[in-house]
Amino acid sequence: MTTDVNTTQAILEKFRTAAKDDIFGQDAAIDALAAELAHRFETHSDDRPLGVFVLAGPDANDTKAGIFHPFTAALGAAGHFYDLSPPWGGEDAIILGLNRGFPQSMSLPQFLRGNPKSVIVLNAIERAHPTIVSRLMSAWTNNVLQDPSGREVSTREAVFILKTELAQGEIGELARQESDPDRLHVSAVKLLADAGFPIPVLRSVDAVICLKRLTTGELTRRHCQGLEDQVHAHGLVLEEGGLDARLVTYGLHPVLGAYANGVQALLDRLDVDLALAKAKGAGKVRLVLGEESILVLPVDRALEEDAAPPSGTDDQEVRGNE
Repeated sequence: MTTDVNTTQAILEKFRTAAKDDIFGQDAAIDALAAELAHRFETHSDDRPLGVFVLAGPDANDTKAGIFHPFTAALGAAGHFYDLSPPWGGEDAIILGLNRGFPQSMSLPQFLRGNPKSVIVLNAIERAHPTIVSRLMSAWTNNVLQDPSGREVSTREAVFILKTELAQGEIGELARQESDPDRLHVSAVKLLADAGFPIPVLRSVDAVICLKRLTTGELTRRHCQGLEDQVHAHGLVLEEGGLDARLVTYGLHPVLGAYANGVQALLDRLDVDLALAKAKGAGKVRLVLGEESILVLPVDRALEEDAAPPSGTDDQEVRGNE
């Protein structure tokens, strides 16, 4: 991935913007990954991939996958995911074309041959078979990966992201307390090594990117902001204090009521009801948790007037009572 300074800055800015829009509360990790990538662009040599990064810490709401997609898009690269967890002979063997029950096109050498500019996600490398670990480490130090026939393919334009679940709690808390990226990296490496992450692999990576633990308060604000943004997306205004408190409680622990059948289905239904309320002339609404859905209740004065009797005895009686 040969780029000039302006192109690099554009890539990094595109990644930062997209990732921060999609992912809540992980700005520091996103900035750290962008900074590491900038450094790799500046110091890139022909004998190593563009980057080898460990993505560690809590993975609430599949945050690690959320980083992968804007990262790949910003680089203009192809993406591929391999799960390296046991048993041997499964996907951990597929990655090098060692499982003859799967087509060679699924192997990493073949994928890189057709897509030299790639982002490769490797899940659970700490649980991978030693053969896989050894071959990958060789690729990271010699810039060459071999397929079963001995043919070589370059890894120079590839980025490898290693996902791990080790020491999630400890790293999540560390990322909340330590703001210096260098000290955070050193401390995270120690935590991962103590938790059983292969030390030779840690010596081969360029950086450990740490996701922080989100507090209940942060998760609550995220959930409320998401609902408010959904209302605004339909051209509506959420009434001040117009969120049913149960929406927050069940949103954080989706096991009761309407949330039990899946948060996404509930939010999709909410989109339909918000659009319907807008079509009927609503401007301001409140959201209340019903048994099967989130109820959209208009609170506009104009709608209240439309609902009142326009004329006749009932209307006169109301004015008479006033």
